[in-house]
Amino acid sequence: MKQDMYQFTTNALRRAGLMTPLRIVIGVICMSMTPIVWTMQFNPLGPHDLIPRIIQFVLGALPSVVGMFWIFGSWPTYRQSLVFVAWADISMVIVTSMNTATVSRLDGTYHMGLIGVYIAFILGPAVLAIHCAFVLVAIIALSAYSVVVDHAGWGDLYVFLAPALSSLILLPVLIQALIEGARRTAWATVQQVNIDPLTGLSNRRGMYTRADELMQNDSPLILVAAIIDLDRFKKLNDQHGHEHGDLALKEVARVLTTCISEGDVGARLGGDEFAALATAQSGADAGEFVDRLRGGLEEISDTVTASVGIVCRRLPLDGSDDVDSLLRHADRAMYEAKRQGGNRFIRFDFGDVLENSGGATEDTLRRLSTN
Repeated sequence: MKQDMYQFTTNALRRAGLMTPLRIVIGVICMSMTPIVWTMQFNPLGPHDLIPRIIQFVLGALPSVVGMFWIFGSWPTYRQSLVFVAWADISMVIVTSMNTATVSRLDGTYHMGLIGVYIAFILGPAVLAIHCAFVLVAIIALSAYSVVVDHAGWGDLYVFLAPALSSLILLPVLIQALIEGARRTAWATVQQVNIDPLTGLSNRRGMYTRADELMQNDSPLILVAAIIDLDRFKKLNDQHGHEHGDLALKEVARVLTTCISEGDVGARLGGDEFAALATAQSGADAGEFVDRLRGGLEEISDTVTASVGIVCRRLPLDGSDDVDSLLRHADRAMYEAKRQGGNRFIRFDFGDVLENSGGATEDTLRRLSTN
């Protein structure tokens, strides 16, 4: 769910054309930390001893490197964003703790508010809660250090602690509450628009939305497209009622959900027609997906049988191919399976993609079951 929300947010930024400007802004903010930190090297309130100076100098240089990655690199994954936040929080505390005065140590933590705002916008409440807890512990630890070493009084520190807690914890939490409310409302709306209510799979619109995300993957993956149409579904409804038909549709949806991996797409296109878009690292992996799909449908063959058309291509697709063309080829293969009596898999124009991939390529046609 957390990664889905992260993907939802980043996709919204991409569609709005804000991803590149935001990357540049974050990169510039990161790079601006370097002169701010290095200036403390010449400030009387900064570090005095050699080791603290070296530590602060080295850690102060890293934001410029990270900022260059933000500006010239690609948008980070969810895990990369978590690493970025953890690095920023820990580095900020270490850098500011190298200063020699109470005021410079506590004031330095104010920059952690920028991290909190990034988390509120991008990563959500769970990560923000961890960040705020870390900030609170860091502020208390730095204050206690000042009390013990600098003999500062807690009353004297209040003038620094109060605004620090307000800007570093309360403000990001308020921003998060507003953003999360809007994000969850938008997420619910998108779910209603893109999700089939009966099966919980994507609908046709949702499938194309997810397909666009798959097409943006520059990795040399294999994209497998499958069209699944239930055999004699109208007869099933007429003889046993629509409730029985709905249960059959849910069973097929369960099979699709079991077969696909995270990031793949299972969809109900309408009526008794389903689709799957799955990525694989190799021809063998693609063949295993086909076998999983076949095996799953075999398990429910007593309830319903299906005609399945499959086609795949290597990513990235060339100019002559797109998702629509793959689905058209898979649809043609599915209708050929129908023409030959149904309850079959037919593979269309795989080329060498599944060469030497095991059982999935042994037969061009293969019955799902003997029933």
